[in-house]
Amino acid sequence: MIHLELYRIFFVVAEYKNITKASEILHISQPAVTKHIKNLEKQLGNPLFIRTKKGVILNEYGEKIFLKVKQALILLEEAEKEIHQFTSMGVGTIKIGISTTLARKYLLKYLEEFHALYPNVIIDIYTDPTKELIPKLKKGTIDIIISKFPQNQSMDLDYIKLGETKYIFVANSQYPDLIKQKVSAEKLVNYPLLLQKSPSNSRDSVEKYFENNHIDIEPKMSIASSNLLVDFLIMGYGIGYVTKLYVEDALKDKKLYKIDVFPDTDMIAYGIIVLKNNVLTSHCSQFIDFLKKNTPS
Repeated sequence: MIHLELYRIFFVVAEYKNITKASEILHISQPAVTKHIKNLEKQLGNPLFIRTKKGVILNEYGEKIFLKVKQALILLEEAEKEIHQFTSMGVGTIKIGISTTLARKYLLKYLEEFHALYPNVIIDIYTDPTKELIPKLKKGTIDIIISKFPQNQSMDLDYIKLGETKYIFVANSQYPDLIKQKVSAEKLVNYPLLLQKSPSNSRDSVEKYFENNHIDIEPKMSIASSNLLVDFLIMGYGIGYVTKLYVEDALKDKKLYKIDVFPDTDMIAYGIIVLKNNVLTSHCSQFIDFLKKNTPS
């Protein structure tokens, strides 16, 4: 393994030919400088300096690597300057994993304003179920996930809450006996159920809901797309279990009606998922701060 800090200390000592001077420049003690040089010499299997009364000078082994180390440090410094310049110009890419529905119902309205503030930042959108996005996050294919938080949260991920919503049961006006009174979960299963297909947070949640109430379910239809599921519900194919955030327009326009059930469904958090202890780019951090600031609590 290459320890860049050891080579940086070696370079400063070789430049000034004096351990005392090097310790002052590096802001570390003389014994620490000496220890680091010895560690590097041990790692390379050869001494690098000749000790003199006035200080130290490079031996033949030290001379061999000095120019290479100098070139490497110059390249690193140039790369660092380029990155700072790149960042200061607001140029970069944010790779976001999100479901198609959440992108349409939540993200799009914020992207327009963010793009106006940072026109040189490119947004790449990856639309898949959360369970399929998490491996991509861990591999570095995407930077962040925006999602409803799963019931079982991973220890190696951080969850940044933006807001809350809930899953609700809905139907169109063909089911007046359900939409005008409170309905038990037991009664609900006597109607045709339309559910989102696995893998999805929605399907996990509804199965957990009925399991907790000791009720077996047999859905009439399982639909992969939540948008398509809502379309089928509006057409009257049955009773659906959907995210309230996704059907607010349909509820407002009275294309769908909320069914009040008991026991009630739980609130669920949604927000941003990132790798724990991962260093995010400045653009990702800006985007997360932007969403936190603008998302209604």
